[in-house]
Amino acid sequence: MTDPYSDLGAQDIALQERIAAAMEARCLEPAQIAIRKAYMEDLHLPEGARALELGSGTGHVTRDLLELAGAATAHGLEPSPVMVDRARNSFDGDDRLSFDIGDAKATGFADESFDLVLMHTLLCHVPGPEDVVREAFRILKPGGVLAICDGDYSTATAQIADFDPLDQLIKFMIHQNVTNLWIMRQISGILAETGFQLGARTGHGYVAEGEAAYFLTVIDRGADRMVEDGLLFAETAEALKSEARRRVAADTFFGFMSYVSQIATKPHSL
Repeated sequence: MTDPYSDLGAQDIALQERIAAAMEARCLEPAQIAIRKAYMEDLHLPEGARALELGSGTGHVTRDLLELAGAATAHGLEPSPVMVDRARNSFDGDDRLSFDIGDAKATGFADESFDLVLMHTLLCHVPGPEDVVREAFRILKPGGVLAICDGDYSTATAQIADFDPLDQLIKFMIHQNVTNLWIMRQISGILAETGFQLGARTGHGYVAEGEAAYFLTVIDRGADRMVEDGLLFAETAEALKSEARRRVAADTFFGFMSYVSQIATKPHSL
């Protein structure tokens, strides 16, 4: 099955809702917030900066462009109407924030419109990420900042011993839901070829904490997809979900993945 995130707006509404709930769980985890804080707080935006997030999901990361990056206004562009509705409902009272349905490869914005463009866990799902990077270059002002953060997905694991069955669910889920596992190992070349000046590249380790809410959604969706594909019986899938929750309750659950952020700047003169 093709990565559903790559054409999320065309997916069944129930699937969009499930993905939205998983994304919201991830966005709200303290460890994920710490990753965003680590790369956003040093972006040094000008006063009155206008920011855009491409692939804005449920809007929580777009809000970080105000709270962490210091933008004056932030707009989220997202292909899924379910995600856009959630974002609008969550942040309806903040007139600094706005959200629309749209395409990251063809945003419709004028040239040199934004001081900051953000792509947070977007490019891994995009066939032809070069097209999105070129669009970001077009709509950024000279001197504008591009911030990209994504998973280094081959590092995702729940393994606590050899042949751990939970780890197979993680790997299956990643391979079924990520178009490009290696995007953050390739991104510097794409940015340089487009004309960006490269800035800081930073690794961020993510360890599931507490109730492991996001990692449990990955395990659940991996188990369900294996049932759909005929790789597991439903009873086996439910047993594996129960195993994950028992590990969480017993403080033996482990979930880990590396993220990488890359900052780049559009030159003042070309």
